[in-house]
Amino acid sequence: MNAATITQAQEDGLRHQSTGLFATVRSFAEQLFVAHGGWLAARKERAAQASYAVAERAGRAELFAMAAQAEKHSPNLAAELRWLANR
Repeated sequence: MNAATITQAQEDGLRHQSTGLFATVRSFAEQLFVAHGGWLAARKERAAQASYAVAERAGRAELFAMAAQAEKHSPNLAAELRWLANR
């Protein structure tokens, strides 16, 4: 055996060890994810965030519409409504 063969054999051994380590870490991560509610909990959280964003946009649109209606008779009120919508 020469130095190149020994080095190659050591590198092959390291590849197998790292592959096993990654498999172990991945397995642990999957088990941890499932233990904390898994896919359902993540989906519920994303749905709650999405519905909040939709409701927020709808509220802002309503305030802008009210500001447009109030522009003719009360410019100060319209400005105040736009300020609230932009917060």
